[in-house]
Amino acid sequence: MDPAAYIEMDAIEGRHWWFRGKRRLLAPLVARMLRGRGPGARVLEVGCGTGGNLAHFAPKHPLKRFFGLDFDPGATHFTKLKSDAGPVPFTAVRGDGLRLPFRPGCMDGALALDIVEHFEDDDAVMAELFRVLAPGACLVLSVPAWPSLWSPHDDFLHHKRRYRPDELRELIRRSGFELTEVRGFNFLLLPPIWLVRWLKRKRAGRGATPSSETSGSTDFFNLPRPIEACLAGLFVIEAALVRLFPIQSGVSIMAPVTPPTLS
Repeated sequence: MDPAAYIEMDAIEGRHWWFRGKRRLLAPLVARMLRGRGPGARVLEVGCGTGGNLAHFAPKHPLKRFFGLDFDPGATHFTKLKSDAGPVPFTAVRGDGLRLPFRPGCMDGALALDIVEHFEDDDAVMAELFRVLAPGACLVLSVPAWPSLWSPHDDFLHHKRRYRPDELRELIRRSGFELTEVRGFNFLLLPPIWLVRWLKRKRAGRGATPSSETSGSTDFFNLPRPIEACLAGLFVIEAALVRLFPIQSGVSIMAPVTPPTLS
């Protein structure tokens, strides 16, 4: 990512409605991932950014050992600060997602949240995740969805792609994982977000490509408190809806997957 994105993310990810909402929907998937894994179970987040997910989930699962890996030293710096300030420490590791510095089968769970789209070779990073997971361990994966939603936000974050649901399923299949389920995330806001980004592209001129648009920041910015509260409330509704209906698309896609069970 652009180095400025880490500073921006660290400043807002603890309170911003999008980050809070995503963790709300991730919480049951993380709990399911760790079910049956005893004290000391090891959980790796690849592409941990500034450590907000680790700071959130480590205190909720204090008997587990959380590790966060990121290539950027600024990101691991922020992650270490959060670990030092929090009630439950976790470990920040600088490393490459294409060459994870862990032995095969040593992780009891893994998180790859909005990270595989940063790699030219997404098959290679999925292969590394497959390598380090123990038999039967679960990976919780999330990616940005729909190429038609591409915007300067993606350029600033150095995304290589946004995924269609069938493309994500094929990536998972090629990597050797078994897909448990697919969940849409931020699906209630999908129509207005698509419209806003379409209008931005129209204003940029006919024939404009995503790479020709420029922006100095992401779409993450502070809003007045009443609006923040309303947007956060949408994710309370989303969390209820995904328990009732098989909603498989949104602005992002979540997918818990496991290595195949050996017979």
